[in-house]
Amino acid sequence: MSEKPYHHGNLRTELIEAGIEIINNEGLNSFSLRKVAAKCNVSHTAPYSHFKDIDALVNAMGEYVTGQFMNKLQASIAEKEDGTEAVSSLGLAYIEFFIENPQYFQFLFYHSGLTINLDKKNPDDYPPFALFRTTAYKMFEKNGSPKEAYPEGLASLWSVVHGIVALLTNSSIHYSGDWQQVFINIIK
Repeated sequence: MSEKPYHHGNLRTELIEAGIEIINNEGLNSFSLRKVAAKCNVSHTAPYSHFKDIDALVNAMGEYVTGQFMNKLQASIAEKEDGTEAVSSLGLAYIEFFIENPQYFQFLFYHSGLTINLDKKNPDDYPPFALFRTTAYKMFEKNGSPKEAYPEGLASLWSVVHGIVALLTNSSIHYSGDWQQVFINIIK
């Protein structure tokens, strides 16, 4: 039996990306470290040098995607005034992130176990959503909206952004236009 080659490069990231692809294609039930190793063309023990078990890999996958997503969102609102400009910029960055990384949407919102509560703030809220909510609430406050209307306004805004992303990441839906322009047209 021939040995798998020694892996050069960033194996940890490759294992994470391969894991996301496998989960998106096959689901969590058939997911294994052995499959991830095979996808990366490394020995079946190689993933253990980065992850103690499959749960550690799945957690790392979520952290990896969330970190990239947060970086994109935070950069989009840096030095922006609170209000419509910040919400618009955040929404466009949200859409752009998943245009660039459609595989992450399916993983995050269908396979990672992520939960989001639109009704109330929670210290365990998913960080990208918490940033979206905080930015939206600042806009509502600046616009003089009553506080009791904030949750419904948040649900409306997030439905638009998240709905656009759900459409653009669905391989069965075809649209040759600019999804970001769709968002711009809606929030005008």
